Amino acid sequence: MIALCYGCGLRVGELVNIKVSDIDGQRQLLKVCQGKGAKDRLVIISPSLLNLLRHYWQSYHPQDWLFGVKYHDNMYPIHPSSLRKVIKKSAALAGITKPCSPHSLRHAYATHQLTAGMLLNQLQHQLGHKSI
Repeated sequence: MIALCYGCGLRVGELVNIKVSDIDGQRQLLKVCQGKGAKDRLVIISPSLLNLLRHYWQSYHPQDWLFGVKYHDNMYPIHPSSLRKVIKKSAALAGITKPCSPHSLRHAYATHQLTAGMLLNQLQHQLGHKSI
């Protein structure tokens, strides 16, 4: 979850609602459905992140929701607070003392993409921002 959140610069609500069918491994794209502003967009998935997702799928075999929970024999997407707890716990285990949240990962993604030379208008599209 953390790798996907950071690796695609996703909002917490976008991450928890990803379905297995939203991943296009052939084209290395993730379809973000109903992001902020109720808009869909395609986000690039790096080969290394795609490899992690394949290993995750082989281990857990999710059918519908990529990160789902079973409740009364039905599958539901995980709650956003679950992701926040995982990030907080992981940061503490890594010795990170600064506040860390899913949005911190989104900011880090944006900063690292700009540093790596991504064009601003491409980053705007990746993040799903209406304006630069």
